[in-house]
Amino acid sequence: MRIDRRSFISGLVALTAGAGVACSSGPGPGTASGSNRNLLTQQELAATNSQMVYQALERLRPSWLSSRGPANMGNMRDTEQAVANVYISGNRMGNVEYLKQVNVSDVHEIRFWGPGEAGARFGMGNPRGVIEIIPRR
Repeated sequence: MRIDRRSFISGLVALTAGAGVACSSGPGPGTASGSNRNLLTQQELAATNSQMVYQALERLRPSWLSSRGPANMGNMRDTEQAVANVYISGNRMGNVEYLKQVNVSDVHEIRFWGPGEAGARFGMGNPRGVIEIIPRR
């Protein structure tokens, strides 16, 4: 079977254009229209009626809190690095358990940085990413 080159290219362009629309990044589940899935504002946090940030994240972004197994498969005892680290104003405060001590009213916004981004921004030692808290001024 011989395929006409022009038809093939036209079909490929149409397929590519359709895939771009289908794969466009829209709001994910549980996110407001137009919001960034790696950012939570003070308004979004306050809308949960949670007092502590950990509780708000359980409702809004539970995947940020979840463990994904040991960070280093060669060292199965490395369970502390199985969750994201928490940073405030560039200082590491601990892991996600620290969020149980942070009041929603003290937070301006929260950003999640994936492992690659976290390593570039905060340095090595963040294999599960970083939850960065930007405090209210």
